[in-house]
Amino acid sequence: MNNIVTRSELWDVRNRLADFGLDEEPLRDVVRRGHLAYITCTANHPPLIPPILAWGETVSALREYVLPLGWRRSDENNYSVVIDSKDQVVIAVATGDEGTGRTDALPSNKARKGPSTIDAVKTNQLQLVFIEQESSPAPVKPFDSNIERMTWVLLIHRAVDEVRCELSLPFSMAQDGHIDQWRERILLKSVPLDGDLIEVVPLTQPDITIEVKRRA
Repeated sequence: MNNIVTRSELWDVRNRLADFGLDEEPLRDVVRRGHLAYITCTANHPPLIPPILAWGETVSALREYVLPLGWRRSDENNYSVVIDSKDQVVIAVATGDEGTGRTDALPSNKARKGPSTIDAVKTNQLQLVFIEQESSPAPVKPFDSNIERMTWVLLIHRAVDEVRCELSLPFSMAQDGHIDQWRERILLKSVPLDGDLIEVVPLTQPDITIEVKRRA
C-alpha cells in the first residue's frame, strides 16, 4: 500500500485531530515539556539520560492531557501508551529521524523498536489491508466498531532551530526495527527554539554555614 495521506494544512490538521477529540496546541505543549526535560540535562549527565528524560516527560505530559478527556494509560509489557475510552485508539511516543514533520520526506523512528511496537504495527497492517480491500482508500475512522486497536505514534525530532512533530499511523516495519511505511501522517506545527522555550537552569544552592559547638 503506497497511498499515504499527509495532512499539513492548518484546517486539515485541526479537523483530523478533532476526530480523536484532540487539539494541536495541547499536543505541541506536550512536545515542549519533553524538550524542556531534555535541555535541563548537563554535560555531567550520562549520554543516554537526556533522550530518556525527554521521552518520559513527553509520555507523562501526554497522559496529563488526555486522561481528563477519558483516555487511560497503559504500561503493559513496558510499552507506555495512552488508550482512548473506546479501546480503539492507542498513542505511543517515539523519537523520529530528520524526516519527521516534513512534507518532502518520509520519517522513521530514530532508535530500533522492540516486540511491542512490532506487534502493534502488524496489527495496524492487518486491519488496514482489510479496510482497503473492503472499500476505496479513505481516512481511517478513529472509532470504528469493526476494527480493533490502531496504534498511532507521536513522532518527535529535535532539529537545530525547532522541534518537529507529527501524529502518524505506521503501516509496516523493516527487519531492522524501523518503521518504513505510513498510512496517515498528521503534521503538527513545529516548536521553534528561538526564544519560544525558556531553558530551565538548575538553581544554585546557597552556601550553608553550620555552627558546631563543643559540649560543656
